Formats: sequence, C-alpha cells, structure tokens
Amino acid sequence: MPRRSKVYDLPAELRDELNSRLVSSGFQGYEQMATWLEERGFKVSRSSVQRYGQDLQEEFELAMGDVRKTTELARAMTAEQEDESGVLIDATARIVQDQLLRISIAMRTAETEPEEAAKHLSKVTRALADIGRVSLGQKKWAREVRKEALEEAAQRVEDAALSKGLTAEDAKFWREQVLMGM
Repeated sequence: MPRRSKVYDLPAELRDELNSRLVSSGFQGYEQMATWLEERGFKVSRSSVQRYGQDLQEEFELAMGDVRKTTELARAMTAEQEDESGVLIDATARIVQDQLLRISIAMRTAETEPEEAAKHLSKVTRALADIGRVSLGQKKWAREVRKEALEEAAQRVEDAALSKGLTAEDAKFWREQVLMGM
C-alpha cells in the first residue's frame, strides 16, 4: 500500500487553497505548487504534490461526470413528467445520495482515526437525511401545485359549461372529468 501523501497533513485551509490552485491550473505546475507550499512553511515534495493532484483530478473528473449525469437525468425526468420545476432538485439529490454512499464506503477503508471517521460518518448521515427531506418536500409541493392547477382548470370548465347553457348537472359532470386526473 503506498504511503500517505504529506499533503494530507497540511492544515485544512491550506489544503483547500492547494485544491483550488490545482483545479484552476488544470492540474499542472506541481513544482510551483511545492514551492508555494514551502514558502508557507511546509516542505512537501513535488512528487507528493503530484500524487495528491492526480488523486484530486480523478475525483474532480468523477464529480464533473456526475454533473453531466445529473443534467442528463434531469432532462430524461423532464421528458417523462410534466413538472419541470423540481426535476433538477430530484436528479441532483439522487447524485448526491450516490456520492454520500460512496464516501461512507470509502471511510470504512480509510486510514482515519475512528473518532474522526465517526464524526464524518455522522455528517454524511445527516446530509443524506437532509436530501431526503428536500426531495420529499419538493415532491409534496409539486403534488400541491398540480392539485391546485387541476382545481382551477375544473372550475374554468364548469364555469364555461354553465356560460354555454349546459345544465348544472352537465357542468358538474365535466368538472369531475377534469378532476379525475388527480
């Protein structure tokens, strides 16, 4: 098993800045990144930064693939449903759930202290629960919007039927036909 990169020993803020620099440079310039770290008091070899950068690039490309997958999933779901407003949220929630499950599996095999792994797993679990609530809330909202739209359409049909001289009983029949879509 390869040894762990010294980059993981950097303070979180500095590692976040390194991540940002790696992404913005197109995952190039590892020598400059190592020099930049040394200027901040951290001796990390170019090869260590490169190994870390390659791993980050793989994660980045997976994430970008997930963005493309989310977009395609949203398009497919929109084609299947009339409700476009919540489709992207639902598709994104599915992708994030997939990512969080991958994270929890990876944490089981990571070289992390048990207390830290438990803390992160707790955050992953909380995030999954939040996504579930958002998805359920969006679906409930979409159902309510559809119901209101059908009620409004049914009322318009009934009013139109009455204004064209249909009996109240006939107008009620057509109203009920519209509401059968609920």
